[in-house]
Amino acid sequence: MKRVEELKQCETGVLPSGIVDYALTSSVYNLCFWILKDKSIVFLPGAITTVAIIYHNGRFEVYSSECNTRYTPIVKMVLGVEDDYTGFYDLALRDPLLRDFATMYRGWRLRQSDLWWSLVTGICQQNASFKQGWSMLHKIVLNYGRHVSLDNLVVPRPPKPIEVLEKPEVLLESGVGYRAKTILNTARAIVSGLIDELENTSGVCEAERSLKRIDGIGPYTARLAIVLSMNNYTLPPVDRWLKKIISVVYSVDEKYAEEFWVSKWGGVVWTSLYCHDNSTRCRAIIESTRAY
Repeated sequence: MKRVEELKQCETGVLPSGIVDYALTSSVYNLCFWILKDKSIVFLPGAITTVAIIYHNGRFEVYSSECNTRYTPIVKMVLGVEDDYTGFYDLALRDPLLRDFATMYRGWRLRQSDLWWSLVTGICQQNASFKQGWSMLHKIVLNYGRHVSLDNLVVPRPPKPIEVLEKPEVLLESGVGYRAKTILNTARAIVSGLIDELENTSGVCEAERSLKRIDGIGPYTARLAIVLSMNNYTLPPVDRWLKKIISVVYSVDEKYAEEFWVSKWGGVVWTSLYCHDNSTRCRAIIESTRAY
């Protein structure tokens, strides 16, 4: 059954031009029903359903059930508008693995997601190809049948943790297999308050430990969720796929691949990715190499 939540327009605005490619930023790693001809749909973090329509020319509209805050700073944070990638791109252009990416996606920024959806994304990628993982996410969204209405535009929205707990059987119908148990464990941890928003932790190491308390969440999934929800890449999510790529491209033994990756990029690239608002959030794009 299709359920539609009516949202009202809260704010409109225009984002700075010239540096960020809003078409790439709002559409790369987005599901097909959130990518439209001249705009994309981006769900903003928070307990209240809030959605931004990001036009490729930088114009945006924000819709929510409660218009109780200023949304422009949130939109800028989610899209990485004020982040400086200059240092990364300068180095990546000379790197055998990332130079093509750095050329093709110069204006791309990694969008921020809420903690729940970041974890679901990571869980669906466990022991799965990129295509398989995103197919699971696609089916989860459609099979739970939740939608939002933005004036005359109706689009699917991701299910909330409580909605997943109310209908756990839909996960199996979505083809997630054994991962259903981990997704349900994650939903319970968030609904019960066992796992708070990671911004409340004192650092990424504590955040990783907190997430790994959820049965089925290991280092890779925890670190990927930290990247996607906090935009902090202090702990790189290196899985077996990336280790293989590193081993082949750089002629490094797989067992040393993660150590090599951190030594190559950690002390240089991540310190050059900073936010002009002096927050602790940093952007990450290395995860793009997992599209194999």
